[in-house]
Amino acid sequence: MHTSEFQNIIQRYFRGQLSDDEYELLTNYLQDSNNRQYFEQAKQEWTQNPVLDETGRKNWNRLEYKINKQESTIVKMPLTRRLWVQVASVAAILVLGLLVGSVLTYFLSGNQFNQEQLVFETPRGEKSMVTLPDGSEVWLNAKSRLVYNSFSANHRQVELKGEAFFKVARNEQAPFVVKTNECSVEVLGTTFNVMAYDEFGRKEITLLSGKVNVHLEDNEQVLKPGQALILKDRKFQVVKVDASQSSGWVDNKFNFQNIPLSELMKRLENWYDVDITLDNRTGREVNFTGTFKNEETIWQVLDAIKVYTPIKYNKTELRKITITVK
Repeated sequence: MHTSEFQNIIQRYFRGQLSDDEYELLTNYLQDSNNRQYFEQAKQEWTQNPVLDETGRKNWNRLEYKINKQESTIVKMPLTRRLWVQVASVAAILVLGLLVGSVLTYFLSGNQFNQEQLVFETPRGEKSMVTLPDGSEVWLNAKSRLVYNSFSANHRQVELKGEAFFKVARNEQAPFVVKTNECSVEVLGTTFNVMAYDEFGRKEITLLSGKVNVHLEDNEQVLKPGQALILKDRKFQVVKVDASQSSGWVDNKFNFQNIPLSELMKRLENWYDVDITLDNRTGREVNFTGTFKNEETIWQVLDAIKVYTPIKYNKTELRKITITVK
């Protein structure tokens, strides 16, 4: 790539005008340290413009993730210092590669647990898998954040924003607690899914196997396999569900039962790294029920949704879409 071509593709990149193939080309080109240095200078000049700062930052997060996921996925976790793993920031260059299906494995000496804190963030358009020091496995959905706090001989705790599927290693002496901003889920060893995106207006805990105890503000609720607790407006209900559907996203399968169209669009934004504007001038509440795979393109998914839902869509820019309710 000549210098003039490189300059042109950088400018188009910050405007969000690159195709997926061009993203891959730029990603490969930036593996060279000299090219990366030139790019960093261009990024600083671009983000000094306050009008363009948000767009530049969002595009940079997406590109850096693509650069990062080409690197090693094994990390040794120190016991004596704080380590932040933030895929969507430049500071995370030491820990790279939260790609689909990847595993971050942490090795601890002896029987000690880490006494510090780690933060894992998965950006839009990606998902990741984390193996915690006790052997528990966590799959993080797109645009999700997991904070691993200190484990001890009798207590294990993490904090979640977004969505995650947990496969907790059993330890009767050390309950495993998942905290969200509205509730906490306590288990000994089991598999369950927690959906806790703030923007969805509700939280949902679904149990696949074992038993969980959900601690709410003034209540506790024990769930059995095949049950889901739905928390909305500080009220909750327990319903019977096909629990396997709640974790289908781990295998790129999405199953929805009567969810609001607004929530569906936010999920599509997260999974496909696009910006969707929902125009519902009719004011009608529109829900969606259906199944599709993440292997399909965003356009194939929208075409499928159109068959069952009264919408039309328009591609306004490369990664921006307007959805209109008919």
